[in-house]
Amino acid sequence: MFAFELGREFRLSIAEIFKVFSPENTIFCDKKILIIDWISKEEILKKVKNLGWSIKIIEIIWVENQEEVFSEQIEKIFSEKLDIDWYIGKFNYAVNIFWHSPIHLKDFLKISKKVIKNFWLNPRFINQDFKNLASVVIIKEALIKKETDFNFIYVDSKLYFWKTIFVQDIYGYSNRDYGKDRDMHVWMLPPKLAQMMINISGWKTIYDPFVWLGTVLIESVYMWNTEVFWSDISNRMVETTFSNLWNLKNKFNFEQVIMLQNAKYIHEVHFLDKIDAIVTEWYLWEIMTQNNISIERIDKQKQKLSDLYEWFFSGLQKKDYKWSIVISFPFWEIKWKFLYFEEIYDIINKYCIVQELLPKNIEFSETKSGSLLYKRDSQLVGREIFYLKLK
Repeated sequence: MFAFELGREFRLSIAEIFKVFSPENTIFCDKKILIIDWISKEEILKKVKNLGWSIKIIEIIWVENQEEVFSEQIEKIFSEKLDIDWYIGKFNYAVNIFWHSPIHLKDFLKISKKVIKNFWLNPRFINQDFKNLASVVIIKEALIKKETDFNFIYVDSKLYFWKTIFVQDIYGYSNRDYGKDRDMHVWMLPPKLAQMMINISGWKTIYDPFVWLGTVLIESVYMWNTEVFWSDISNRMVETTFSNLWNLKNKFNFEQVIMLQNAKYIHEVHFLDKIDAIVTEWYLWEIMTQNNISIERIDKQKQKLSDLYEWFFSGLQKKDYKWSIVISFPFWEIKWKFLYFEEIYDIINKYCIVQELLPKNIEFSETKSGSLLYKRDSQLVGREIFYLKLK
């Protein structure tokens, strides 16, 4: 049994996990934690590095029905389950709790310290300000390797306990994002979001017809795809993406097929029969600030984009394209309200069938349009992500 700590956009986390692992194995799901069963540790560790939206994964070896939780029970769990006889000297560790607990984390740490001393060790908990550990601290302190990041989860009157086996590689994502050739005047797809979109598509042979800086392709290569297809109308973006992918040649063995091509005329692309999925983000258009955003400016952008997307989906229909399309469209925040690209819904419904992103056996659902949303608090333009197939 395993628990996934979900990211800020928890619906994206859930959608990705259920695409990679079966939703039929769900034990519990809320905005913070997803618990699944009947999956091996080997399978989890094999696939987990390619999950963009799971903060950490906890292996669970102990479950007990508990209407209430008392200090004495916590002490007993630590005494019987820690299995730390092979440690000597200083013992660095952390304790995390996921629940609305009558017992504060500070008390958990005091109890754990008392128990660990009984093993003739010198305990030092890493938790600062008596809070759950952030990923960066878990990585810095090497707690996964030491097997000393402990977790209590209390949900549905059940208490779950054991260790973290994986934490998101935030340094790796950051290095890939900031290590590639960039242009601060264009939108940049976050690597974690690109990875999630690839997973939703089915993680096969990917084509990105609007590459920008090549983020989708870079993440596809990091997910061990051996062939990537891409195109763009801009010579500059083609050159930048080629450079970014070339920098990966010393790490990965892959082939790439390139076209200088306007995605508006996608029916001219000769390799559509060789791919399994289109994963892309077209224009989010202009970067807006509080000083220049307006309804009129947004409407002008939507008119231009609507024309592009009409041609794009019409071209795919001409080619009888049958595979997955995972694509993001912009939405805007203006005067503290979201303004959606409603014009694109008519185009989607004309050419496509919106695919389910979240299963029916959980309480959460997609938007009314069938999408999932991603937006950083500091930005006025967000992403509305669809999983589509042509009619």
